[in-house]
Amino acid sequence: MARWGLRGKSLFALAVTCILALFFTAFIGWLLLKEGKVYSAKNYAKSFTELNYQKILTPISRELALAERFADTSTVREWMQDPTNAEKQAAFVEDAKGFLSVFQDHSMFFITDTTKDYYFADVNNPFSMTPKYRISYANPRDDWYFHSRQQLAPFNINVDEDEHLKVTKIWVNYIVKNNGVFVGLAGTGFDLTHFLDRFTSAPIAGVHPFIINANGGIEAHKDKDLIAFDTLDGNYGTRSIFALLDDVESKQKVQQAMKQARTEDSGVVSVLVEQQGTQQLMSFMYFPLLDWYVVTNVDLHNVNLLNTNILLPTAAVFVLLLVILLAVFGFAVERLVISPIRQLQTSAKAMEAGSYDVNLPVTSDDEIGELSQTFNNMAAQVRNHTQQLEREVAERTSELQATHQEMLDAHREIGASIDYASLIQKAILPDREMKHFLGEHHSIVWRPRDVVGGDFYVFQRAEHGCLLGIVDCAGHGVPGALMTMLMRAAIDHATTEVGIQDPAALLHSIDHTLRSMLNEDATADRVATNADVGLVYIPEENDIMRFAGAKIGLYASNGSEIVKHKPSRRALGDKRLGVYENIELPVSGWTYYMTTDGFLDQAGGEKKFGFGNRRFESLIQRHAELTLSEQASAFVEALNTYMGDQPQRDDITLMSFRFDQ
Repeated sequence: MARWGLRGKSLFALAVTCILALFFTAFIGWLLLKEGKVYSAKNYAKSFTELNYQKILTPISRELALAERFADTSTVREWMQDPTNAEKQAAFVEDAKGFLSVFQDHSMFFITDTTKDYYFADVNNPFSMTPKYRISYANPRDDWYFHSRQQLAPFNINVDEDEHLKVTKIWVNYIVKNNGVFVGLAGTGFDLTHFLDRFTSAPIAGVHPFIINANGGIEAHKDKDLIAFDTLDGNYGTRSIFALLDDVESKQKVQQAMKQARTEDSGVVSVLVEQQGTQQLMSFMYFPLLDWYVVTNVDLHNVNLLNTNILLPTAAVFVLLLVILLAVFGFAVERLVISPIRQLQTSAKAMEAGSYDVNLPVTSDDEIGELSQTFNNMAAQVRNHTQQLEREVAERTSELQATHQEMLDAHREIGASIDYASLIQKAILPDREMKHFLGEHHSIVWRPRDVVGGDFYVFQRAEHGCLLGIVDCAGHGVPGALMTMLMRAAIDHATTEVGIQDPAALLHSIDHTLRSMLNEDATADRVATNADVGLVYIPEENDIMRFAGAKIGLYASNGSEIVKHKPSRRALGDKRLGVYENIELPVSGWTYYMTTDGFLDQAGGEKKFGFGNRRFESLIQRHAELTLSEQASAFVEALNTYMGDQPQRDDITLMSFRFDQ
C-alpha cells in the first residue's frame, strides 16, 4: 500500500505541477505575444516607413532638380515670353528634347502664359510644338494652372487625371519667370500607377503605406478612390487621413503626430488610433522637400509580424512530452531497485563524455528513486540548454548575414544617389552655351576630385556683353557639391539684382546673399561655407573689360610677358567682410587665365611640393602661341606628369579666354 500510495502521490504531484506550469506558461506567453505584436508592429512600421521614405527620396529629388533646371533654362524663359519668335523656338526645342530624354518617365509638359497653350510629350506622344489643348478660365479642370500661377513657391506637386490626354500622373509644376515676370509653367510627371505599384506595395498583409500632404490630403494610396486628385485649392473632403479615423481622439493623435514628426530629429513618430472599429497603428515620417508625410498604417488584428506557425507544433510536442514523462515516471515508480548506484555512475560518465540523452529507470520509491529522477531532469535541462544555445547561435548568424546584405544594398543605393548628383551638377555647367557663344575663344579644364565636387564655372550673356567666372566652394565631394548649388543660386540672384557689368558689385551681392542663405549660428566653427570667386565682364562693343576676384586672381599673357592681377584677400562668406574692386583691362592683345587653388596646390614632383604659381606662369609662357584648346591639353598633360602617382588633392578648374577687338 505504501508503494502504491507513493506512486499515486508522485504522479499526482507531477501532473499538478505540469498543469500549473502549462497554465502559467500559456498565460505569460499570451501576454508576451500581445505586447510583442504591438512592439513588433512599431519596429516594423518604423523600418518600413524609413525604407519607403528612401524609395521616393532619390527619384523625386532627381526629377525636381531636373524640372527646376528645365524651367530655369534661358531658352525656355525667352521662348515662353515670345512664343511666336521662330529663332527662340528652335533653341527652345533643342533644349527641351534634351531634358525629355533624361526625365524618369520620359514625359514633360509646358504652358505659355501668353497663349495658354498646353504642350505635352511622353513615350506615347512624340515631342511636337503643336499644342494638345488650351488652358481656359471657363474649365474648372484647369483651375490648377491658375492656382499655380498665383502661388509664391517655385513649384508644387499635383496628383491629377488630365481629361484631354487621358493620363493620370503625379505632376511636378515649376513656375517659369523671365526677369521676374511669370511667363508659364513647365515640368514633368510620374506615372501614378507605376508610382503606386512601387511605393504602396507591402510584403505583409495588413500593412498599408500611403502619402499625405501637410494638411492631411491623401496624395498616394493603393486605393485610388481615396487619392485627393487636383486639390491645389485644399478641398479634400473624404479623401483625407482624418476621414479614415473613427473618433475625435484619434484625429487629435494624428494631428499631434504630424506636428511632432515635423520637428523630430529621430524621424518616425507612431500612434495607436481607432479605425474601422479596430485598433490600428499609424507611423509618420516628414518629407520636407515636398511638405509631405510618408505614412504606414498597420492593422494589428490582421497583420502577422510574428511567426505563429510554430506555436501549435511546439504546444503539441510539449503536451506529448508531458504525457511521456508521466508514463515513464509511473513505470519507474513500479520498478525495483536494480543496481541504481552503478546505473547512476554509468550515466554520469556518459554525460561527462558529452552525451546528454540519458534516462535512468526509476525502480524504487525511496531516496534512490528520487535521486534517479533528479538526475534525469538534470540531463534533460542540460540537453535543452545546449539545443537552445545552438538555436540562438544559428539565429544570430542569420541576423548578421541579413545585416551584411542590408549594408551592401545601402552602399549600392548611396552610390546610385551620388551618380545622380553628378548628373545634376554637370547639368548646371554652361558648356553648351559657352561653346555656342564663345567657340574657340575659350577653353575649360574641369576635374572634380570625387564623383561630385565643389568647383564650377559660370557664363551669362546679355545684349551688351557676357560674364565669365570660376568658383571654388569650400570642401569637395558631396559637401562641396551642395555648396555649389547654394553658390549657383546666389550668383543667379545677384545677377538679377545688379546685372553683370560690375563684377565687384556682383561679388558684394553674392556675399550678402550667401550669408543670408546660411544660418550663422548653425555653421559657425563647424562647417566651412566660404567660396573663392573670380569674375570677368567682357563688353561686346568696347575693348576694356572688368575683373574682380575673391582670392582668385587673373593671369594675363601677351606672348612675351605675364602679369598677375591680384584679387581681394577675403573669400566670399568669410568671417570678415571683404572689399572687392574692379580692375579694368584691355580685351584684345592678351590671353587671360583663371584657376582654382586645386591646380596650384596639387602635390607632385620629387619633393611632393605643390605645383605653384611660378611653374604655372612658366607653363603659360611656353605654350602662349598655341590655340586655347591645345593649351588646355598641354596644361592637363603637364599636371598629370607632375602628379605622378600622387592622388588629386582638390577639385581643379582652369578657364582661359582670348578675344580680338
